[in-house]
Amino acid sequence: MSSLQLKRSLDVQIDEQVEFDSLLQNKQLLSGLKKAGYERPSPIQLKAIPLGRLGMDLIAQAKSGTGKTVVFGVITLESINIKLKSPQAIIVAPTREIAVQIRDVIRNLGQDMTGLGCEAFIGGLSVSSDYQHLIGCQVIVGTPGRLMALLDDNKIDTSHIKLVVLDEADKLMSDTFEPQINYIFQRLKKIFHQSITFSATFTDDLLLSLQKFLKSPQIIRLTDGLPTLNEVQQYYVLMEPSCDKLIMYKTKFEAVEKLLSKIPFYQCMVFVNSLPRSIELSNWLNDMGWKSGHINSNLTQDKRLLVMENMRDFKIRILVCSDLIARGIDIDRVNLVINLDIPWEVETYLHRVGRTGRYGTSGIAINLIGPDDQAFLNTLIEQGINIQPLPDKVSYNQYVKELTENEQASLNKLQSDIIKTKPIVIKNKRAKKEYVPRTYKRLSTKPAQLQQPQPTQPTKPIIQTTHFIPPDLFF
Repeated sequence: MSSLQLKRSLDVQIDEQVEFDSLLQNKQLLSGLKKAGYERPSPIQLKAIPLGRLGMDLIAQAKSGTGKTVVFGVITLESINIKLKSPQAIIVAPTREIAVQIRDVIRNLGQDMTGLGCEAFIGGLSVSSDYQHLIGCQVIVGTPGRLMALLDDNKIDTSHIKLVVLDEADKLMSDTFEPQINYIFQRLKKIFHQSITFSATFTDDLLLSLQKFLKSPQIIRLTDGLPTLNEVQQYYVLMEPSCDKLIMYKTKFEAVEKLLSKIPFYQCMVFVNSLPRSIELSNWLNDMGWKSGHINSNLTQDKRLLVMENMRDFKIRILVCSDLIARGIDIDRVNLVINLDIPWEVETYLHRVGRTGRYGTSGIAINLIGPDDQAFLNTLIEQGINIQPLPDKVSYNQYVKELTENEQASLNKLQSDIIKTKPIVIKNKRAKKEYVPRTYKRLSTKPAQLQQPQPTQPTKPIIQTTHFIPPDLFF
């Protein structure tokens, strides 16, 4: 997070005149918070940190992007004895990328705590390196499978564990992970420890399932309805109807490029439901000068981490991804999200959209709606989500992140690479020969007239097919 001061939205504003130095006594931790850009707590931080510091078990619910990681990061760093070189806290995350991000946040907050050891233990990387990282490690962050394996092999010394954190608890208590979570807590049952759970959404069933891990927990709930961020403007664009999936795919590619050209942004995440789509879209955007990367479950873990590092370091501007990183990923320069494919669940949609508008900043989310997506769009509207047709002119609200000099220089360089025309050579697999279609010219940035969605028949399309033909795709 940037240390530049800027206005924040109501999602992270508090009425009380309180700063972190009135909540904490650890001077090294306060110094780390300030260097990371945190001076005043958000609502969830103000309510949860004092209770967590008292050693109470917590169930905390707040919107994505409002500072939950800082809450359990601060509680963790306040709880450990820096002189004791043994594991004292375990933080469990549902994905490898979230686990690495949590590790980095805790290291950043504790940057002035000399001797702090915090490591991430995730699948896809060498187990032998984990054994080395456990030496002197006080804060363990990991995914359920790898933590379960290390505990099963008796590689983790649990005798000094005093805190267990479940991040994205709704996901961790799903059928996929619950057996592993049960095992982790079973191994810790003889040790008195504090348990804290965090999520953007909590159902009654989830609360009931968590009771077996917690002792008289304090429940903090900051939202009653759907956890949407105030400063994320949500729009949709209607696609030209087509019964051919390949044609629809091509049309959506063109729509993405048009939106990138029309809407000013720092960094963008494009969500897709198909592995081949993520690869082809990223390759094509790179050909057009939009520095892009893609991430999906088929990449090796080293490559996934490298792509995320490039995104965080502003070496790429667009990340094409699956729902693998729809949750929890926090890159504060991401102020545009595009759903090329619509997700299957409203909850997943909210997590995707929550990748922008982080910590009270302004963001824009745009959904490309084909004929098959109309029902889901109607569901979003029926559930009270404010999603409108994309207007002629789009601008961010007042809470725009200010770039540092280095960030602005990176943005200028990335923008200079964009090209306006490029002949594309495509291999036609059916014809078994190569041909060059007409030079693809960037779509006009003249705003298109959009129409309201209809429950049955799609309205008149607003994006027309151009001569560009992306590479063939196996569906």
